[in-house]
Amino acid sequence: MGSRRTTVGAALSAAVGLVLLAVGCSSTASGKFAENTRGSGTDDPVVLTLATPMGGSEEFDAFLRNVRTLSHGSIQISAEFDAHHEEGPDFEERLLDDVRSGRVDLAALGSRVFDIRRAPALGALTAPLLINSFDAEEKVLSAPVAQRMIREVDGDGLTGVGLLPGSLRRPFGAGTPLLGPQDYKGRTIGVQESKVADSTMRALGAKPEWFGAGSSVAGLDGFEQQIGSVNGNRYDEAGMIGTSNVVLWPRPIVLVANTKVVERLGEDRRGLLQEAARQAVHGAAADLRAEENKDLESLCARGQKFAAASPARSAALREAVQPVYDRLSRDRRTKEYLDTVTALVRDVPAERPVSCGG
Repeated sequence: MGSRRTTVGAALSAAVGLVLLAVGCSSTASGKFAENTRGSGTDDPVVLTLATPMGGSEEFDAFLRNVRTLSHGSIQISAEFDAHHEEGPDFEERLLDDVRSGRVDLAALGSRVFDIRRAPALGALTAPLLINSFDAEEKVLSAPVAQRMIREVDGDGLTGVGLLPGSLRRPFGAGTPLLGPQDYKGRTIGVQESKVADSTMRALGAKPEWFGAGSSVAGLDGFEQQIGSVNGNRYDEAGMIGTSNVVLWPRPIVLVANTKVVERLGEDRRGLLQEAARQAVHGAAADLRAEENKDLESLCARGQKFAAASPARSAALREAVQPVYDRLSRDRRTKEYLDTVTALVRDVPAERPVSCGG
């Protein structure tokens, strides 16, 4: 599926609360920014491009609305969806290269890509079986620790803007569901590019295989995905059974910008973008849960099946992934984040099991 940009339209503007201007693929927002800020006395808005591998803006709509409101329309964002979709397992790495090179000004992508080499401390956000509900994710990203964690992204031409809650990732198994450690042993499990996901599958005795956004799951013995992705990519047609009451990890969204563009924005507008991201965290849990329920209804209508892990199997999963925590804790800063996140979510109830009514 190729990339696509938003077009101006009343319906879309109402949906996201922001005029999303279509910027031609041959132009860059950096160039547009320069045009709008040259000379004196111009009241033209700053136009920034934001690219995402996702197929829509549902998970960062609140950020877009906040930018529109806080800037009084002086900052407008052109959104490009499905960036590097189906282009291989390194699709998020490619998107970061786009931001660094200035092809786009901003990106919204999973925090998992940073745990590989750029910001390993962000692995604390996706530690297995730790953040297991939308409420827990919102609580963590509303806390002061989130403002420290986003600074881990800074450097190498990139500047972090904010962290937003994202979808919950669940295991799906071919033929038999992935309920306990024994169900993973010897099986090839598809994961998105992430050191934490990779080490988790190995700790469970599985062989992790990175695959790209929207890529085929044929030949895999299972995968980890959010309900929305399974529905949107029609992965249910592969006949895999979901685990109803196990959340492996969330997929927090990192808003990251080209450093030179951020510097040209100036302190006030840079602070405005960061504030728009901070305000977008509040209420995200309810919005994400509503979107998941809609996707679940579609999956259930097509015959998706789920099975529940027993308390004993759930406990066995937690015991089996302990080596991942040991590995994360070797880095002092990661351990500090991990301890803070653990304390924040300790008393937050797990997400309700997903179900298709028996």
